[in-house]
Amino acid sequence: MFENKRLLILGAGRGQVGLIKAAKEMGIHTVVGTMPNGNPPGTLLADEVAHMDISNPDMVLAKSRELNLDGIATCCLDTGVTALGKSCENLGLTGLDEDAATFCQDKLKMKTALMENGVSTAKFSKVSSEKELSQCLEDLMLPVIIKATDLQGSKGIYIAHTKEEAFEGFRKSMQDTKRNYCIVEEFIEGWEFGAQSFIFNNEILFVLPHGDETFRSHTEIPVGHSVPIECSKDILQQAEECVSSAIRALNLDNCAVNVDLIVKEGKVYIIELTGRVGANCLPELVSINYGINYYEMISAMAIGEDPRLIWEKRDKYPNAGLARMLFSETEKGTLDKIEYTGPTNEDIVEITFFVKPGDEVNTFESSNDCIGQVIVKGKSIEECEDKIEQIKEDIIVKLK
Repeated sequence: MFENKRLLILGAGRGQVGLIKAAKEMGIHTVVGTMPNGNPPGTLLADEVAHMDISNPDMVLAKSRELNLDGIATCCLDTGVTALGKSCENLGLTGLDEDAATFCQDKLKMKTALMENGVSTAKFSKVSSEKELSQCLEDLMLPVIIKATDLQGSKGIYIAHTKEEAFEGFRKSMQDTKRNYCIVEEFIEGWEFGAQSFIFNNEILFVLPHGDETFRSHTEIPVGHSVPIECSKDILQQAEECVSSAIRALNLDNCAVNVDLIVKEGKVYIIELTGRVGANCLPELVSINYGINYYEMISAMAIGEDPRLIWEKRDKYPNAGLARMLFSETEKGTLDKIEYTGPTNEDIVEITFFVKPGDEVNTFESSNDCIGQVIVKGKSIEECEDKIEQIKEDIIVKLK
């Protein structure tokens, strides 16, 4: 279909595999941008490998000029978002611009933009020293959450219920970050959920709230997602309004959007958002919900095609889907065996193991400790839950 199109995909890890496969199935020539050391799975699937540091915008732009590209895309990780914005803007390719990408990558700039535009979000302060932290704690009531502003996922984020924990979290966050400051914000305790969205030519095609399942380590770590979300119409409406306002506040355009939200006492707050699709099977859940291939929408837009041609083919009614990460809560050791022994059917979308015999398995502290993932679809979330539990019973994991 698009045999003459060349698409650079920033990243070649497991999170980019779905995008690489979809682009190739569309006939697009895929180039993955990744570091020369290591052998991530995407390098075996792509048509071409270009060695680059995707966290370095100048390097990515220079390499992109040499590759004769029709588009650049990424998914499921933040590392290449700034480089994507810089390259798209300078090369005239379809994608978010450099300023918007910078907002996504810097939590301080993001929070400032949200507050200035009246988006519902937690109060915060920029903190560069323990003295400033002491002053901050006089203004913000405990508990608070301390965040490095330049890291993704749950890295550099610490919840503090006491002043002692706040100072400890601040020191750890400052060790994690490359910047000389972090942010401290009020800890809004409530029901967390997420949303996926997509904006093309300043038109928000959808806002899809989804259920999030988390595991508490040093902070809450996402380990599962579900669609459609089970909540009131009021929360759905607030979520859509909140997400739309946040997208406008950061000037996001021509990108997928991943959003973290929380509800407290009936009010929805934005935690953060970024201009790429979410990780941990969220592209697959968007695809299940709407009955389309979401990766194809992302790929088509990146190479300058109209993604609405795919969007228009969506199902009239939403489908239910559930994804859950597989991990060990208490045991660790060297993997001896991992195998799924149960039946297969069309409702089992994916069972993937990230580890093989001989690999080390750690007790779960971050998403890097996941040993696999399962995705199912069904008529309801309850039906999907039952299917996941049965699959887990049919998975054999033996550690030495």
